[in-house]
Amino acid sequence: MPFINRPNGKLTNEEKVKMFHLMGGVAAVLALVCILLIETGAAGERRDLADIGLTAMIVMLAVSLIGAMYFKR
Repeated sequence: MPFINRPNGKLTNEEKVKMFHLMGGVAAVLALVCILLIETGAAGERRDLADIGLTAMIVMLAVSLIGAMYFKR
């Protein structure tokens, strides 16, 4: 699914909002996977790595929310 539909290669604001929404959806799914790994104990000795991944996904969710709100106006 291409985001750039113009010959000059510049993104419109609608395309930027769409990109941030997609990024937020992916980050939410990955955060859910990290939560499931931590809570079920499937991460085992790599629990610290899952915690770091969860923190990164929370940051990505915040960035995608801010970006979508910024370009929506």
